[in-house]
Amino acid sequence: MANKISAEEFFDDWSVKYDDLFKAPKSYVHYLNEAAKIFHQYNYHQGSILDIGCGTGLLSELLQGNFEYTGIDISSKILDYAAKRGYQTIHRSIETALPEIEDNSYDFVFCLGSLLFIEDVKTAVEHIYRVARQAILISLDETTEEYIKKFAVPVYNHSKITVKNAIEDYFILGFTSSTTGISIRTRLIYIEQNS
Repeated sequence: MANKISAEEFFDDWSVKYDDLFKAPKSYVHYLNEAAKIFHQYNYHQGSILDIGCGTGLLSELLQGNFEYTGIDISSKILDYAAKRGYQTIHRSIETALPEIEDNSYDFVFCLGSLLFIEDVKTAVEHIYRVARQAILISLDETTEEYIKKFAVPVYNHSKITVKNAIEDYFILGFTSSTTGISIRTRLIYIEQNS
């Protein structure tokens, strides 16, 4: 295993070029547009959104409607960009931020491209279910052994975990890593909460 750096350090370094990398044709992140497409199928146009691992807040550019965004991210530099897009921000790791969020406190919870950084994904997913009032959209990346070994930050493959009550649950080509050149399949999962 190569020497790993902290996720905070990695994303702080990437904050300036984050949007360009996410939109670049070579490493284009397909799961963001696919997630927006799934979400819009269910005709949601307003409400509060918790965006876990929000990055620079790109999600707000993809969703059409009147939403209030709150983002959790480990990188303060990336959160500065999200705040410029109108996000309320929580500068913490996902593992420490989620347990402190009240039950049923957001209409919608998105967690796209972030669960691969969490070792105990089952606990994180339980918190996501607890926090969401209406719907959940998460992605699980099928990280390969080569990607896990080469990526600068510790990552995990949770693509095979069982997720209950999913209405949509399928794989797409999620992204091609700009640092390793490895293509990763992403499992997109959409869940509606019972009111």
